[in-house]
Amino acid sequence: MTNQEEIRAIIQGHATRDDIYNHDQGEEFDKAEITLRALQKYGDELLPALLDALSEPDETVRRVAMRLLGEMDTEDESVLPAMIGLLEDSNRSIRLAAARFVTRFGEKAKSSIPVLKTWIGCEDRYSHVTALGTILWIDQSEADSLIPLLIDALEFDGLEQWQAIIQLESLGELALPAVPALERLVDEGDTTISWQSSDAIFEITGDDSSVIKVGKRLLNDPDELIRVVGVEHLMQLGKSVMPTLEKVAVEDESDLVRNRAVSALDEIVK
Repeated sequence: MTNQEEIRAIIQGHATRDDIYNHDQGEEFDKAEITLRALQKYGDELLPALLDALSEPDETVRRVAMRLLGEMDTEDESVLPAMIGLLEDSNRSIRLAAARFVTRFGEKAKSSIPVLKTWIGCEDRYSHVTALGTILWIDQSEADSLIPLLIDALEFDGLEQWQAIIQLESLGELALPAVPALERLVDEGDTTISWQSSDAIFEITGDDSSVIKVGKRLLNDPDELIRVVGVEHLMQLGKSVMPTLEKVAVEDESDLVRNRAVSALDEIVK
């Protein structure tokens, strides 16, 4: 059996096996991580084999190849044509994974834009939002026409709304026109949307006031798990929030919250 055939067999095996448990080390590992470990010995032969697997008729094998390429964190431009082709794959998850992948190449991925534009306005709102953010990541000259559509997408529900926030956050200052809408979500959104919106504002503007407002709100929640989220939300601001976290580490009624605050403080001063 050639190395390429061995690699193909390992990929196909990954596509059919259940979650793996490492009994020797007593740890659970993600299937992709274990498969990559098995494939590392093939060195430079691995990437061509994975690219070849992207054309397999079996969509499960294609998904595995996509996942492995993602885990490899490669920026090899030989991958780009295949990813652009997969933007039209019959499987939705593969299409979306390909969209995430092409952002690695920035302006070099401009040839993906015509396909991505066919997603705009489609019934699949998540794909619609993903296309908007991906195009803007590749070509910021589209901002005047596409940023308003991303702002409109903040009115969506569920994962589509979350994705719109994430896409705007990733655009930095380019997304400044979205700040008023994000500020409204800070005040009116549910817990998850509120803290994600405050993070987005911080990334876009550098202003930490929304993060602090949401963090303090979370720290006053009766649910100890929400208060833990509040600690984690604030700790990203570093030393400026140490007095608040020091108070939580001493005064919160929950051992879980106090211990997380202590850990957060340790991480900040490292």
